[in-house]
Amino acid sequence: MAFWTVAAAINGAIFPLFGILISRVIEAFFKPADQLKKDSRFWAIIFVALGVTSLIVSPVQTYLFSVAGGKLIRRIRSMCFEKAVHMEVGWFDEPQNSSGTMGARLSADAALIRALVGDALSLAVQNAASAASGLIIAFTASWELAFIILVMLPLIGINGYIQVKFMKGFTADAKTKYEDASQVANDAVGSIRTVASFCAEEKVMQMYKKQCEGPIKDGIKQGFISGLGFGVSFFILFSVYATSFYAGARLVEAGRTTFNNVFQVFFALTMAAIGISQSSTFAPDSSKAKVAAASIFGIIDRKSKIDSSDESGTVLENVKGDIELRHISFTYPARPDIQIFRDLCLSIRAGKTVALVGESGSGKSTVISLLQRFYDPDSGNITLDGVELKSLQLKWLRQQMGLVGQEPVLFNDTIRANIAYGKGSEEAATESEIIAAAELANAHKFISSIQQGYDTVVGERGIQLSGGQKQRVAIARAIVKEPKILLLDEATSALDAESERVVQDALDRVMVNRTTVVVAHRLSTIKNADVIAVVKNGVIAEKGTHEKLIKIEGGVYALLVQLHMTASN
Repeated sequence: MAFWTVAAAINGAIFPLFGILISRVIEAFFKPADQLKKDSRFWAIIFVALGVTSLIVSPVQTYLFSVAGGKLIRRIRSMCFEKAVHMEVGWFDEPQNSSGTMGARLSADAALIRALVGDALSLAVQNAASAASGLIIAFTASWELAFIILVMLPLIGINGYIQVKFMKGFTADAKTKYEDASQVANDAVGSIRTVASFCAEEKVMQMYKKQCEGPIKDGIKQGFISGLGFGVSFFILFSVYATSFYAGARLVEAGRTTFNNVFQVFFALTMAAIGISQSSTFAPDSSKAKVAAASIFGIIDRKSKIDSSDESGTVLENVKGDIELRHISFTYPARPDIQIFRDLCLSIRAGKTVALVGESGSGKSTVISLLQRFYDPDSGNITLDGVELKSLQLKWLRQQMGLVGQEPVLFNDTIRANIAYGKGSEEAATESEIIAAAELANAHKFISSIQQGYDTVVGERGIQLSGGQKQRVAIARAIVKEPKILLLDEATSALDAESERVVQDALDRVMVNRTTVVVAHRLSTIKNADVIAVVKNGVIAEKGTHEKLIKIEGGVYALLVQLHMTASN
């Protein structure tokens, strides 16, 4: 940056120096023929030297600015992404932090910030050098004329400032609308099979076109304001020219300056003014970059409420797996008006299996989210072996838990890499650990039957595997980290009967000697649990074994089982 600043300063000084040269050349044409020939040769050589200097300095300046800008973009993208992945899960529930918006921020906004370090900053340094050298040359030649011209130059600056203010409003609105369009496109491409199966291509196109209408209108307004500002800039510039010639003529008439000095002042300051006027044409880019910078640094500067990168907190030497939820009240940050838990109390003993049942939306999966500290309760506390979760090191806490969800997310990588993901990376898990986890999850047999085995790429979101196969890979991924606590969130609900049998068999083997929390609605999944807890109206309505709860006449669990049996028949 130091080198390109010097290069930009030299490049900026060329404009006023050109003013001196052209005033000297004009003066030479009023001299006798022999003197004209000599001076013309000398000034021609100087002009060539100025051109060579510009030829060297301009590419060096542009190259060095590009290097600095490229490094800045890389660093900003890394910082922004690192900050984003360490945000609390509730932050991603907000619409403005959706995957499409985050993608737009990382790709477009980070690149736009380069405008501040690229052309705009380069031009600012260049113009500063141009203005400084122009003023020195002008005041040296004729301070009176220089002062008269200088008084008029702020008009150009005021015009540029007003133009930037206009642009700022349009850019902020356009950015929001582009993010909305990007979200529609992201959703459509990410769910292309659903779109295709419902023949919704035209509908998606219409939605995308509708979202793009706003940016088009904003673009037309922006173009009009930009063009008007450009025209006004030149009008003011030519008005300054007219006044300068008139004032110069009066000063020469009064004998207070010379013909040569008038041209020297005029060219030195107007060349500097041209540089300043040019900077106003970059106002749209600068204003966009400022909005982008605000967006990016809004993420970088925000402190995560539940930060997984925070190394502070207690680490337990030996985890038994005793979990206690005491008087928990909770609402989701994105839906503060809907109370999920009011005064929920639940004890989960070490090595036991607790099944959570209840109606959809009763908060069964929310218990698992709270245990993993995706969210913190509004009141009450959760303890592991008598220690409150908030006082434990977050990264260590999550390493003690293995999660298998209803719709497991597999990454577009090999089966081996997806299983090893449980330990953080492919290098962290040995081949024997991966195979042992796959065998325990009833996955080794089907993986070995595939031509490429563990090196099979599963495709985006595991699309190359069936539901049962994906679920077993997800179980192996959870097991390879050897968790003390197993969290199963509707792990078999989306499977057919045969796949469910295989997956359930795998789960039964995995759950041995582990504290297990099961969220399910199928009777076959929960009836063998040590404790069944029924969640209703934000509290635990009933708790006990299957045999005990089924006997409660008119009980919530008995009613759920009855409905399940009716649906099965």
